[in-house]
Amino acid sequence: MTTVYLCVGMQKTGTSALQKFLRDNEEELKKQNCCYPYLKLGIDKKYNNRNGHFLVYRAIELEGEARKQRELEVQSTAFETLKELAKEYKTIILSDELIWHRCQKIEDFWIQTVEKFRKINCEVKFHVYLRRQDLFIQSLWNQSIKAMPRIDKSFRECMETNHFKYYPLDFYEHLQHISEKVGRENLIVRVYERGQFEGEEHSLFSDFFKSVHLKLTKDFVEEENERNIALDGNYLEIRRWMNSIPKYKEMEDFMRSAVYNANEDLVLKGTLKKTGMFSYEEQLEFLKRFEESNRKVAIEYFGRKDGILFYDSVKKMTQWQLDPENMYRDIILTMGNAFCTQEKKIEYLEERLKLVEDVLKAIDRSAIFRGYRFLQQKLKK
Repeated sequence: MTTVYLCVGMQKTGTSALQKFLRDNEEELKKQNCCYPYLKLGIDKKYNNRNGHFLVYRAIELEGEARKQRELEVQSTAFETLKELAKEYKTIILSDELIWHRCQKIEDFWIQTVEKFRKINCEVKFHVYLRRQDLFIQSLWNQSIKAMPRIDKSFRECMETNHFKYYPLDFYEHLQHISEKVGRENLIVRVYERGQFEGEEHSLFSDFFKSVHLKLTKDFVEEENERNIALDGNYLEIRRWMNSIPKYKEMEDFMRSAVYNANEDLVLKGTLKKTGMFSYEEQLEFLKRFEESNRKVAIEYFGRKDGILFYDSVKKMTQWQLDPENMYRDIILTMGNAFCTQEKKIEYLEERLKLVEDVLKAIDRSAIFRGYRFLQQKLKK
């Protein structure tokens, strides 16, 4: 029977980097009788590497019965493909970080998932990385402001309105719920913390490979990844203000790269310093909510008698605040990046327009020449 390792998240635990690494090394994985399949499901290409997304896919462009039917079609196509792959490979890896929280909206998600995989002769083991709650929500909010034009709440507003309640932060409760449905032996829990990574390299990749019983050999290649630098300084507010403009939400997110590039330039130069959204006292107070939950996870899932789940200490970081003194600089840098991008697009479109005009002129000359020859022949007659 084929073993499927389904990586269910959480978000902000290096999932994109791991997914890309697995995709880039498909041939090496096959040497170990393992497959990280590319499922052609006719959905957004951003899910090409997130090949487990079909389990929680939402056809948001449709409504009612049509939406339900489309979602069933996507899932059915995925399982048909996996059924054939299971005949060839001993191990299949699937991954999508949204499963960790979206599963809550799907009735009997865990039981149904196990049953569906059994029908295609696969046993499934669920794999999750846990990130300390205070670090997770700060990173999630930052990424949401940077990448999603619909998000315009400040971090404090999100905290006051319990914006993060959708994400299971009581790890013990959520893990116990999953364990009850799939069996504790089928749940692999790891900690997303550099000092706790195992394997040959003590990296995220080696830790993951060890946990799914694969060997990370020297033949695996890590391609250069696009740097995912968090927004900081005034750029958080510039981006958030842009997100609050109603008409902008309806348009292509054309300012995203301009804000990001301006922010990245200053980060790489060392001009922008890392800050936190909590004060030190607020951070400690927030973590107190999860002390007992984390202690139980450490004891029951890691066998740690001391009850310590996360080893990294809580750092005293400068709390983020608006920097009016440098706001002119940051607005100019943002707009400068936007103008440069627009200028490149204009130059490209001008080149394309000139090409089209040249083609039309050639067509016109050819048509005139053919017309002249036609008239000559008629006159001769």
